[in-house]
Amino acid sequence: MRSLSGLIRALLAVIALFAAVAAFAQEDPGAVIDKARAELDRIEGRLQDANLGDAELGDLRSRVDPMTESLEAAIAALQPQLTAADARVAQIGPKPKDGDPAESPETAKERDAQTAARQKVDEAIKRGGLIKVEAQQVGDQITQRRRALLAGRLFVPSRSIADPTLWTDVANETPRDLRSVGALWDEFRGRVSSNLDKTDIGTMAAALAAALLLLFPVRRWTANFGERLVARQSPKSRLRRSATALFRLVATTLAPLLAALCVYLALKNVGWLPPRAEPLALTMVRASGFLGFAHGMMKALLAPGRPSWRLVELSDEAVDVIKLQPLIVAMVFVTGRIVEMFNQAIVASLSASIAAAGLFALLNAGTFALAIRRLRAAQLHGTGEAGAPAPAQEGGVHPLLFAYRFVILAAITVVLIALVVGYVPLAQFLANQVIWVTAVLWLAYLLMRVVDDFFTTALSSESRFGRSFGEGLGVRPDTLEQVGVLLSGLIRLVILAIAALMIGLPWGFGSNDLFGWLRMPASGFELGGISISLTGILTSIGLVLVGFALTRGAQRWLDRDLLPKTRMDEGLKTSVTTGVGYLGTIAVVMLSLAYLGFSLDRLAIVAGALSVGIGFGLQAVISNFVCGIILLAERPIKSGDWVVIGSDQGNVRRISVRSTEIELFDRSTLIVPNSDFITKSVKNVTHGAPNGRVQIELSVSSAVDPTEVKRIAIETAKSHSSVLAFPEPQLFFTALGKSDNTFMLYCNVPSPRQAASVRSDLNFALTKAFAAAGVALAGPAAPDMALAVERVAEALGGFDRVRELTQPEPHDASDAPPGAAFEPAPAR
Repeated sequence: MRSLSGLIRALLAVIALFAAVAAFAQEDPGAVIDKARAELDRIEGRLQDANLGDAELGDLRSRVDPMTESLEAAIAALQPQLTAADARVAQIGPKPKDGDPAESPETAKERDAQTAARQKVDEAIKRGGLIKVEAQQVGDQITQRRRALLAGRLFVPSRSIADPTLWTDVANETPRDLRSVGALWDEFRGRVSSNLDKTDIGTMAAALAAALLLLFPVRRWTANFGERLVARQSPKSRLRRSATALFRLVATTLAPLLAALCVYLALKNVGWLPPRAEPLALTMVRASGFLGFAHGMMKALLAPGRPSWRLVELSDEAVDVIKLQPLIVAMVFVTGRIVEMFNQAIVASLSASIAAAGLFALLNAGTFALAIRRLRAAQLHGTGEAGAPAPAQEGGVHPLLFAYRFVILAAITVVLIALVVGYVPLAQFLANQVIWVTAVLWLAYLLMRVVDDFFTTALSSESRFGRSFGEGLGVRPDTLEQVGVLLSGLIRLVILAIAALMIGLPWGFGSNDLFGWLRMPASGFELGGISISLTGILTSIGLVLVGFALTRGAQRWLDRDLLPKTRMDEGLKTSVTTGVGYLGTIAVVMLSLAYLGFSLDRLAIVAGALSVGIGFGLQAVISNFVCGIILLAERPIKSGDWVVIGSDQGNVRRISVRSTEIELFDRSTLIVPNSDFITKSVKNVTHGAPNGRVQIELSVSSAVDPTEVKRIAIETAKSHSSVLAFPEPQLFFTALGKSDNTFMLYCNVPSPRQAASVRSDLNFALTKAFAAAGVALAGPAAPDMALAVERVAEALGGFDRVRELTQPEPHDASDAPPGAAFEPAPAR
């Protein structure tokens, strides 16, 4: 229960922190610094007492952080004054050097006054910074003392619960403890008898009636009403299940807590409660709330008898096995806390206190270990619907769940060892922390499930609210869903931070430590002479977003309103719009960097340090960027141009920072680096004059009059609607042949993009016109069969003559020399 009270103190400290900062922000910075000095002196004086307890140290620690926040606010308020004073002193200038003309007494007097004012502000800033550092050191000192107290309390050896003499001493001290119990009972009975009038009895009766109503009908009615409300208002999604679980937890926790609080307030109001029993009564109130929390968490997560509303994947049989374990563990835990506070109220003997603490530490560890074992057995051997075996979990146990079980079992093992060796306070602390950490983690899990389901469902395009919200803001559904996921992640991080705070409270980590760590990036820190803070970074990001929005708005205004009313061509309009975007981006980036404290000299240093990396690693990127600027400035190509680069040709669609997009004639897109347009040869078909040229080669028989050919071709070309009258079509006689002549027809069209279609139309028209005029277009002549036969005969006759000339004459035997005889060739 100390953890819960510590959490309440932490929240109150945070509220006091913001209230103090708001109060200090309205005071003079110099007065704030003086008050902080006096407050810090008082805290340091209290720290001289070596007997301060944890509560006193916690109160002192909670006074340090508001002081640090006020000092930061005062220093921030003084910084503009120092800047203004520096500007005034710089405007007056330094004193004249020896030999320079003397200045007027008024100028010298004003310089001295401004210098003194600047020195006063500078000294106040330095004094505030010094006190801030000293306050941080004092806060660290308090934290170290609190941790030392915790360690000293936990690691003080006592007596082992296995020591028989401990139980002998308990038996011997029992009569004394019973007399203390009787004394407390007599004190309570005496206060009741002395305050037993009708008003007091009516107050107690009303309190008991309210408690009974809260415990039974009100709790049930609230739970049923909440479930119906959630089912009616929430969409049919995971949100309905998680929201219902959260409502069950809240209703089941608040009912016993409020009932016990009613009885406690009534007892205190009528005067029946002895002063030394008030801590015991408060512990019982907290115990009632914790029991309701355990029961409500069981109903929220396990949902007995309602598997469709269950947040954890367990079968009904497994839930029936473990559904009572959370309540059993909680009952043992709160009973131990009540017994501890009861021993303090009656001032029980030391042996009885040690024995009770050790016994309940053992019971806490045992019941929790039994709950983990039964949960594990239910997961492994539980059955699903209709008695079927439960399927094994894919991928094994989650790593976080495995780590949690390992840490918990290790803590239980340490508890058992500590009880045996005689460190009962350590065992009691660890046993309580096992239960406390488990309760915090399950609460954080439920809250994160609710937050995730809420944002992913509420901002989904499938929900009515998400559609209406998106349409109202003009945001696309996928963008709205991404915003929902981001918000869910941020709030879940906050929940985890609060859970870490709640877990760390019993270990000496207060809200001051956690919020001090969180405040460091928000308040800022110095790095290389530049103040870096989360506030500055977020503001800079905001400037960038606003600047980009204004730049995009200016581009849309140019595209939609201004440029359409000018005589610029489309390519120039695109270049102007893109140039405005580049200038706006550069201006926004420079402004945001200046806000963060990056001056031009620092940027020059950074640029110099990165020059080597840019020269090697980013050479191509920088080259393409510069070439993109050149393309926009010189405009050798522009959007809409028909270009030919290599074997590809198409229309330029977009010139960006790094590359140019070309839509090819087959509707595919070619991405070309900007440097290729500067360093390589590129053909721009539509660059310069917008007219296109059509040329058609004509081959006509040489027997046809060339003048007639010219007439037919020119008239046909002029008759086409897309052919320009000026320059007028022309026909050139390009080649004179024996059988056919060659002519070249030239005509102009309004755009090169029309050349192909006009050429095709003229080919059809010329063919028809020449045919109508009886003019045959030249080409490969049809074969003449008679001429072919004559040529074949001539060829054959020539072949016979060649054979006669090349055939050798026959030899006569009488011509052989005398004595010559035929000799066969020798055999080989």
